[in-house]
Amino acid sequence: MALVVPASGKWEAIVLHRSILLASLVLLAVSFGDTSASAQDIYTVRGVPVDVTADGPSAAREQAVREGRRKAFERLVSRLVPGGSARAVAQRSDSELANLALGFEVADERTSAVRYIASMTYSFDPGRVRSLLMSAGVQFAETRSLPVLVIPVLDSGGGPILWEEGNPFRAAWSNTTIETGLVPFVVPYGDIADVRDLTTGQATSGDEKALGRIAERYGARDAVVVEATPRAGGAVEISVERIGPSGFGTTLVETVTPAADAGGGDAARYVAAVRRTVDLIEDAWKQDNLIRGGLESRVTVTVPIDSMRRWLAVREALEKTVVISRYDVVQLTRVEALVDLWVNGDAEQLRVALEQRNMRLLPGAGDYMLIQRGQDIPVPKPDDGVTAPGTVPGTAPGYTVPLAPASSAPPSGTPGTVPPAPGGVAPLTAPTSG
Repeated sequence: MALVVPASGKWEAIVLHRSILLASLVLLAVSFGDTSASAQDIYTVRGVPVDVTADGPSAAREQAVREGRRKAFERLVSRLVPGGSARAVAQRSDSELANLALGFEVADERTSAVRYIASMTYSFDPGRVRSLLMSAGVQFAETRSLPVLVIPVLDSGGGPILWEEGNPFRAAWSNTTIETGLVPFVVPYGDIADVRDLTTGQATSGDEKALGRIAERYGARDAVVVEATPRAGGAVEISVERIGPSGFGTTLVETVTPAADAGGGDAARYVAAVRRTVDLIEDAWKQDNLIRGGLESRVTVTVPIDSMRRWLAVREALEKTVVISRYDVVQLTRVEALVDLWVNGDAEQLRVALEQRNMRLLPGAGDYMLIQRGQDIPVPKPDDGVTAPGTVPGTAPGYTVPLAPASSAPPSGTPGTVPPAPGGVAPLTAPTSG
């Protein structure tokens, strides 16, 4: 819809346009990150089955809600906490769990006079769960990995095989339901494109280039090469190595024996090997990304900016990186931003977390440089120093973010200014008309 303004109102229209622009730019200068949406997804547990029989449908439903909430919380703790510490906090009373939960959703609901069956989804309060874990002295992780591509190699005595039809280990990965955790797993199809991209020799030798190529085709960042070797008594020895930008740098080796009630044959032993591999990878990821209560580091980064879109993408990544508790934009110019990041961990944890948001944290001339994946590292130009400090990229000259502290901003209501944004950010100053 066009705004029609009489000729006499031309300057009023310009002022209105500038006011709208300035109000929009205030959002770009917010000095703290909101990670609630990303964190809430991690603290939501889906697909919890309930099947309860009681004296009546209402009693059965109420009991099902309580039992489902307990199962969901146990899954959540298992998702966040390394295996050895999970039991210390998983057992909670019904009243405690009700206080931790935000709500639930029901799907596939079926009822009778005495029975209630459904699939439940529960959302838990991130702040309350964090407080519980920290008060219990339990370390936990919240950073979700980008998908990893599983490369299942089997060596049953005749040499390693990967894409061949007679690979029951690859079949076990394709047919086993994997519990959702912090590391999403992708299993390759084993089609002609896979055969073309990766040979068995490249997989077993850890060829980073070939593994990176096939992982990228499946939308994954890292590849996990898992070699399985059958042993006596139905056991399987597994060797696990994660290769890529977020790789472990170590090889995990363990011998897995299926449970006594799992049945016999190759299917049971390889399913047990799959589940144990998932546990090992999840645990290693959590150990590398633990949040340590009371430890908050400040990491200063320089962010090269070549467009408004680039800056908005960086801000979105910072806001969704859960190890960043907040960030402060110290300086914003036409070509770069200087940002202080407050991190629940250290710089290496921050690097790994940002990798999952397609960002790269690189050593810089001062502290660090933060760029998007695929972005060229900028080369300083002779005229870079003439840009007025505080100029927002992509805007007309004169619309600046003052670098003075918020306390020195003009009083509210001063002509030509916008009131400070939440969080104590200095206002944007409009040019005065002559």
